[in-house]
Amino acid sequence: MAATPTNAPEGYVSLRDVFGDAIMALGARDPRILMLDADLASSTRTMKFKATYPDRHYNFGIAEQNMVGAAAGFAIAGYIPFVNTFASFLSRRACDQIAVSVAYPKLNVKFFGFHGGINLGEDGATQQAVEDLAIMQGIPGIRCYAPIDGNDLARVMNEVADVDGPTYVRLSRFPSPLVTPAVASASERAAACRVLTEGKDLLVFTTSTLAAKVIEAADALKAEGIGIRLIGITRLKPLGDEIAAEAKAFAGRSIAVVEEHSIHGGLADRLRKPTESPRTRGSPARLTRAGLRSTAVLLLLVVQGRQVRLSRTSVQVGGRCPGTGSAR
Repeated sequence: MAATPTNAPEGYVSLRDVFGDAIMALGARDPRILMLDADLASSTRTMKFKATYPDRHYNFGIAEQNMVGAAAGFAIAGYIPFVNTFASFLSRRACDQIAVSVAYPKLNVKFFGFHGGINLGEDGATQQAVEDLAIMQGIPGIRCYAPIDGNDLARVMNEVADVDGPTYVRLSRFPSPLVTPAVASASERAAACRVLTEGKDLLVFTTSTLAAKVIEAADALKAEGIGIRLIGITRLKPLGDEIAAEAKAFAGRSIAVVEEHSIHGGLADRLRKPTESPRTRGSPARLTRAGLRSTAVLLLLVVQGRQVRLSRTSVQVGGRCPGTGSAR
């Protein structure tokens, strides 16, 4: 069973649009797939699925806990429920039901957290998910993904549909550049990680659609003679074995992590062990974390004393910030 985006254009594409196409392809192939919404079918692009398969679409309203409980029941009955809502509502409000009703019995439920991160700024803090990956990765038994772009999401959809067991996929809202290759076949799965830019001066790990902004920064640094080896990580849990090998190749040099998430429990924490070597283990200078700390927001990537502006979006990146006297 597989899915490919049917209208992924060149340039920019929204992950939720690719998701809408993918679930139509998957739904046509497997009648066991059900779509569970929390009054957000328009935002999560499941309206077409609802219109095509009205007997396989369920709207629970703003009752995420009930939705997850029902998904567990559907899974026990042999169906494959796809649970969709904003990442902030799913990970925080329904955490207990996800852990106890789905993850503990290892049920085949697929969770999709939309508008992950802080890119949905105008909707306010309650809509922004900056701890969803920490919560979902912390629950035993759940595989976690944060696709880099629309092509990457299409491959992730292929994979989660085939994997038996609970999965969580984080999606961003706004259109983002296609920075990974087009999907080669309807059975192609996602790579755990991939090299996005080449360089020998600094190793940087990132995830989700923020990768496009980090590529911009890497290109700007390349023009200044600084080479960035940028690794985009799609599957955060379990991590791919390639991570330790990448870190080993940069032993003794700087490694940075840039993420649209709290620095607590996100990608940086996941990478702390595989990026440490016996010689450098415990050294705070070994790994620079770039994420959200409280409400502080910066717009700079700091590398070897140089500052590179990413964009006018609320993304904090970098090491020690000049003039602040505090580590960022």
